[in-house]
Amino acid sequence: MDRRLGLLDKFSNVHLLVIGDLMLDRFIWGEVERLSPEAPVPVLRVVSEDSSLGGAANVVQNIRALGGRVTACGIIGRDDAGRRVLQALRNAGASTSGVISDEQFQTIQKSRIIASPHHQQIVRLDRESRRSIDRRTLGKIRDFVASNAAKYHGIVISDYGKGVIHEELLKHIAAAASKEKIVTIVDPKKENYDSYRFPTLITPNKTEASEASGISIHDEISLCAAGKKLVRKWRAQAVLITRGAEGMSLFRRRAAPKHFPTEPRDVFDVTGAGDTVVAMCALALASGDAGFDEAAVLANVAAGFVGDEIGTVAVPAAKIRKLIEDRDR
Repeated sequence: MDRRLGLLDKFSNVHLLVIGDLMLDRFIWGEVERLSPEAPVPVLRVVSEDSSLGGAANVVQNIRALGGRVTACGIIGRDDAGRRVLQALRNAGASTSGVISDEQFQTIQKSRIIASPHHQQIVRLDRESRRSIDRRTLGKIRDFVASNAAKYHGIVISDYGKGVIHEELLKHIAAAASKEKIVTIVDPKKENYDSYRFPTLITPNKTEASEASGISIHDEISLCAAGKKLVRKWRAQAVLITRGAEGMSLFRRRAAPKHFPTEPRDVFDVTGAGDTVVAMCALALASGDAGFDEAAVLANVAAGFVGDEIGTVAVPAAKIRKLIEDRDR
């Protein structure tokens, strides 16, 4: 049996905790037939609307689709969007024991308006409060992590820079992970570049890697310089820089960089691809049987499927399994 298939089989034994910014993604689909007489903008005739889990909730959804067990930890408002996020997480089979409901918090929503026939995104509407999250609510997140960290094989920090992830919480997670010897995977954002410490793996995209390292990445030399600097800066066991159509690059302590090119595909939309990479890497590493190379290879395969469709997509393990089996024939 292909070793990668064996790894996929082990995902059902892995239980992960995902901490981060839970969101609701909405998609409004329509057709543009004319320009408005009121202003030089297109008139969209709405054909359909749907919604899906976004942000850290999409990481949770991907982990479930890949066969892993998962507990969500984050904040929702006591509003319609919050209720929809909570129900969708439960429908996906995730535990919501770490989800805190706060009546002062507005559940984050991102609405994308997409026009046919070319599936062009016209505009994105974001609904979120600019108020700081109540400290008592943040304290509940911290207390949940402190009380429950030892139950999980790995912790995923899905940071979208909306306030759930902050310096104090990161210190608590790092301490718990070190004490319990738990795998930690971080999807970073600029608000906390200076606060991440000792992750097992951290997965910035190329723009984030440039910002965090202070090195403009424009060729392989600058890419390698940035990767090596980030390993030191974050004291990470490994840094995986995702580069879209250019693939991924893996950097480790005292090891040569490794590059994983993306296979040619017709990519329509990369929304959520980073969430899929994080989910796959977390499951592979937390299984105890995969190294960083194997995790990156599987993540690269999974991310390729995300670009095939519009919107946030959870890639099922069966789809990845079939691709691997077809290649081995």
